[in-house]
Amino acid sequence: MAASRRRAPIITSTPTRGDFPLAGTTGRLGPLGSVAQFVVGWGFTFAFALSAALIAIATLGRFSTWLTPLLLRFWARTMFRIERIDLYVEGTAHVQPRAMKVSLFNHTSLLDAMIVTACMPTGSVAAIKREALFIPFVGLALWALGFLLIDRGRTDRAKQVLARAAERMQTEQLTVFIAPEGTRGADGELQPFKKGPFHIARVSGAPLVPMLIDGGHLVHPLGRALTQPGVVRVRFLPPIATDGLTTENMGPFVERVHGIMRVGLDDLRRDPGGALR
Repeated sequence: MAASRRRAPIITSTPTRGDFPLAGTTGRLGPLGSVAQFVVGWGFTFAFALSAALIAIATLGRFSTWLTPLLLRFWARTMFRIERIDLYVEGTAHVQPRAMKVSLFNHTSLLDAMIVTACMPTGSVAAIKREALFIPFVGLALWALGFLLIDRGRTDRAKQVLARAAERMQTEQLTVFIAPEGTRGADGELQPFKKGPFHIARVSGAPLVPMLIDGGHLVHPLGRALTQPGVVRVRFLPPIATDGLTTENMGPFVERVHGIMRVGLDDLRRDPGGALR
């Protein structure tokens, strides 16, 4: 009976090895249910953050390249079930096997932290705004788990972090997940790109792997404190080579990548299995 009151998520493509549906339990929640969901979600997040930080500190970061993604996937996929969100991921072969890559994802909502970490393979790390360090317990976990902390308000510090990220990528063969947009829009449309992530690719020589997210702006709209049940879809596109990328030709290259991601996002939304709009 419940299925007749809602549209179930649909995947029309044939999943490849590594692609996965993460089933939540979509459906409407009343005001009290939404508040309870909010409290449980943050309670679990605080408990997880403290536990993960202690594990990372106790192991001295020796196993961070495989342990951090493992812990974060557990947190993210549990949160999707708490928030009653169905997540579908396609094209994960493009971020495997382990090698240097810069995965660019479109910034859709506050749920991006969950969406990205749910998809992180072994040997990957995410770049986030430095302000997240001030969230109780969560900030400690972000530091201990080795996130790249970007200070967007200070260009000199941001450049230093990006340069260290490129060095770390080469040493550890990492994939870095980073949002190239300066901010997110309320309508889920792609915003102009900053050049920081492209400098990482230029210095390291790593290819770019676009990660397209659709539906995040609907389940957690801009300005809302509570998440509503729904469907989110992710599609990884084939790698884009960065051979020959220089500071001189970076502008046109950034625009080309923006165009590829914009067209890819439009295709994802036209797909019959795309998130509801």
